[in-house]
Amino acid sequence: MKISPFMKKVKVFFPRGVLCLCFSLFFRSHAANADSSSQSYRFKDPYLWSREFDSASRDKWQKPQAVLHALHLKPGEKIVDIGAGTGYFAVKFARAVGPEGEVIALDREPAMVAYLRKRAQKEGLNNLKVRHVPTNDPKLKKQSADLIFFCNSYHHIHNPGYLKKLANALKENGRICVIDIKVGSPRLFPSTAKFKKHLKLSAQSVVEDFTKAGFYLDKEFFFLPYQYFLEFKPIPIPSRQL
Repeated sequence: MKISPFMKKVKVFFPRGVLCLCFSLFFRSHAANADSSSQSYRFKDPYLWSREFDSASRDKWQKPQAVLHALHLKPGEKIVDIGAGTGYFAVKFARAVGPEGEVIALDREPAMVAYLRKRAQKEGLNNLKVRHVPTNDPKLKKQSADLIFFCNSYHHIHNPGYLKKLANALKENGRICVIDIKVGSPRLFPSTAKFKKHLKLSAQSVVEDFTKAGFYLDKEFFFLPYQYFLEFKPIPIPSRQL
């Protein structure tokens, strides 16, 4: 392999060990910047966000009753709502599955968790459990969920490795549903204007993540004006021939 004159000069002035260190520091710096960007996109004031997340005006475009109808929830089922926030869908799920069912609401924001716990208690929803979890691990038991649900939250995760952990948490015939904001949509919540970046993730990118994690797209719904609505199931593993 020929070495360019430039690389020869680099080798002269920068020994191999120094070059490795430089590249290592470069990539660490970029990773730190990416992590810093993610951490700056936080929802630390639940009372501020509840005015937008739970507003009556949201119902016009979020169409919660149509979403519930599409999900076909049954009494007694166990639902996991990831990025539950102030509980817009979590409280509706808790009522839909009834006292014999259970809803596990997960969020990375301690303030959101505390807020939703108080809301569940105030509304008498004893089957709504709220947990604080990190962004990279849902901390769910194996085969514990009939449905895992994301609404406007998967774009904060965007990680096939995370989805593989969710696959282990699904019961037989379990599914994962993702509702998220279309790339060309306007800001749905005015207060997100304070964030420098308006995070969005295309439906194609979501499908690619799930495919890498061993899922297939089972259903797609088109009634939401500003969001896509996708339903995934794990790709069946062929049973061994005895």
